[in-house]
Amino acid sequence: MKLEKKATIIASICALLLALVKFFIGLASGSVAILSSALDSMMDLVISLFNFLALRKSSQKPNASYNFGFSKIEALVGLLEGCFIAIISIFIFFQSIQKMYKYEEISDINSGMFVMFFSLVCTLILVLFLTYVAKKTNSLIVESDCLHYKTDLLTNCCTLLALIVIYFTQWHFIDAIFGIAASFYIAFSACSIVKKSLPFLMDKALESEKVKQIYTLIKNHKDVLSFHDLKTRKTPNINYLSVHLVFCPIISLFHAHKISDEIEQNIREKFCNEKWEFQIHLDPYDDQEVEREKQ
Repeated sequence: MKLEKKATIIASICALLLALVKFFIGLASGSVAILSSALDSMMDLVISLFNFLALRKSSQKPNASYNFGFSKIEALVGLLEGCFIAIISIFIFFQSIQKMYKYEEISDINSGMFVMFFSLVCTLILVLFLTYVAKKTNSLIVESDCLHYKTDLLTNCCTLLALIVIYFTQWHFIDAIFGIAASFYIAFSACSIVKKSLPFLMDKALESEKVKQIYTLIKNHKDVLSFHDLKTRKTPNINYLSVHLVFCPIISLFHAHKISDEIEQNIREKFCNEKWEFQIHLDPYDDQEVEREKQ
């Protein structure tokens, strides 16, 4: 099993554990706030399971209906999860405003501090693990899952700090202030993951510096007279490149094909840590003007 799939399974188990602990302590203490946190952990469980299914689907090979595979599912899940996190931030903001307006007090602070501290430690370990996996695999789904648990880490930390302050001061409005601050941070984080997902869905070209290096690799090949219509795009785990190579009209197809294979190999070696899919058209003359007229 791939590392990113293991990461989503571990995240799901952790979310289930936290949900059960919060649920039982919430029932025992009669704290509505802890029961609400348990519900949030159950939502984390659903998201992590959904991410696992998305990773499983994105790794499937192309078929007759989806010739280019399912790699864009990662970007789509990242977009949906970013929107979901933004909705959570809005909910937390309005809940905090409502608490401040009604001046609601927290009951059984001791149990609340215990469960929040336990949740904080577990979530911190999980975030560190997911951060490592995201950097190692470059998986947008794992990165989105990590961001989601980072927001949980922040809210758990703020809740714990608020409970400690309230325990010593009895200033119950502190809980609402911490909630408002956390909601703004969560919204900002959600925007960043949505912003990162959109270029993949919109088929944005590769970085300009990378494209320049590809230009140089093709241009420096002595048997390629010229080239045109070089286009690139990327999904979270695959780079796509298409180009028309112009050769001498009398060159053999075998030789021209061999040169295109060499160029593909040079690009793969240049960017050895990335996966590539190539679509190279072999031209006996420069037909870019003719192609433009057809468009």
